[in-house]
Parts: sequence; C-alpha cells; structure tokens
Amino acid sequence: MTATFLLALLIGFGAMAVIFLLAARGLTKRSKWLGLAAIVLAAPFFFWLGAFSEQFTSGQCYSRSIHLIANAVAGTDAPGRLAEQIRELPLYGYETVCSEVEVASAGLPNAGAP
Repeated sequence: MTATFLLALLIGFGAMAVIFLLAARGLTKRSKWLGLAAIVLAAPFFFWLGAFSEQFTSGQCYSRSIHLIANAVAGTDAPGRLAEQIRELPLYGYETVCSEVEVASAGLPNAGAP
C-alpha cells in the first residue's frame, strides 16, 4: 500500500510539473525552475495536511466506537456474555480497521443507548 501511495504521489508531482511547464511556456528558465521548486517545496505541507486530516477522521471513528462500547457496558445485565462479545470485536492492534470495529460495536446490546 505504501508503494502504491508513493507511486501515486510521484505521478501527481509529475502531472503538476508538466502542467506548470505547459502553462509557463513563455517564461524564462529561471522562472520555470522557481515554479518547479515551489511545487516541490509545497509538497511536504500538503502531505502533512492530508496525514493530519486522516488522523482526525480516525480519531473521530475510534471515539464513536468507544462510546458505543461504553454504552453497552453501562447497560448490560449479562457482563460475562458482553465480555465475550467485546473480545470478539475485530481488534488487531495497529492493523485494526476502525470502520469494522464501529460496525461490530453497534451490534453490541445497548450500544445505541444514550
């Protein structure tokens, strides 16, 4: 997945550079190099912005999942059965897919209770 992402990033940079060079046909070489440098120097900022956005979205998802689990725990009459259901949640450490956990958490008894 990382290799695919880096390839897509490289293709995106290439496309931006080509578009810039086509748009800057009448400019001097110095202007073209400055434009390309601006594209390359701006890339880390946009990469960071995308990473922050993804982290924020994941945080919201996990907060919702924890809220559902907490509601299920608070409203349970059968703690042993609920403990088994919580252990069956698709939690795989850093490979956990939050959307799967959220869907599974919503299936717990009393998960939707306020």
